[in-house]
Amino acid sequence: MSPKIHKPQRSKSRNQGGMALVIVIWILTLLSLMAGSFAMSMRRETSVSSAIKNNAEAQALAESGIMLAEFMLTQPDPRQRWLANGSVYRLEREESEIRIRIFSESGKVDINAADEALLAAVLKSAVDDDWQQRQLLNAILDWRDADDDTRTQGAERRQYQQAGLSYGPANSGFQSLEELQLVLGMTERIFNAIQPWITVYSGQAQVNQDQASPELLAILAEDLKQRNIQDASLQQHLDAVNNPDSDIMDSEQSAIGENQAFTIIAEARLHDEAASGLEAVVKSQGIENPLPFETLDWKQNLTGLSLFDEEMENSIITIQDEFRYDDRI
Repeated sequence: MSPKIHKPQRSKSRNQGGMALVIVIWILTLLSLMAGSFAMSMRRETSVSSAIKNNAEAQALAESGIMLAEFMLTQPDPRQRWLANGSVYRLEREESEIRIRIFSESGKVDINAADEALLAAVLKSAVDDDWQQRQLLNAILDWRDADDDTRTQGAERRQYQQAGLSYGPANSGFQSLEELQLVLGMTERIFNAIQPWITVYSGQAQVNQDQASPELLAILAEDLKQRNIQDASLQQHLDAVNNPDSDIMDSEQSAIGENQAFTIIAEARLHDEAASGLEAVVKSQGIENPLPFETLDWKQNLTGLSLFDEEMENSIITIQDEFRYDDRI
């Protein structure tokens, strides 16, 4: 009987040691992946937190720009009072820049009170086709008048129904500029193009040329030129745009009156590209009032041309060095 041969235990130990090594390697790999994932997650959260912080800072700067504009509009010294004709004020800081633009609502075309000629002039600046201009003008007039009689090329309830719309004209004044977008034939492009020059807050049939922006004055002048009409006062105001020391330009800085409304646009940009924009419509309640301005409208996420666009460069007034109100705001 042959003797039994026993296999050495060393081979079995080696197999167990190899398996343990593989398990350790897998555990280390798994831990490395978890650590990498955790590090990536932390970097992402840090980046998100930084972006949120920077955006909040930019928004706070834009809000301070609105309050600063209100403060500067009430300055008793006309040489310090800011203009409300669309000039852009720039405040530069070490890590940020704020740009502020003010429009007097009396220097705009009131879509509830303006006559056909003024409305047509503004529409003509954004619409090239004569038929489309006429159709849109009469649709606006049909919307705001109290009757149901359809103007030639206008639109009353029947035309809205034919267009598949579930609503009709209000047959009353526009409550907001946004309501103008509901008018049959109005497009987003046209609305955005004319929005800076129109208002529902002045209640005036005519534009106050002392408070109108150079762009609106140019629009009105071009319309009169096409109709062979001379307006000496309008031309005088246009000439004064290139002469800031004129008496007309000085009159723009006259003290604001009670119930006078303004649109204030403020944009802030940090040097890391975080940005925020605000637009507020405010109405003066008198400088003796504890709250000199009442806020009528407030918007974020501005549409239209940015105050940081190259087209704004010619309108900029830099107040970096001589601005000394930081400790008073």
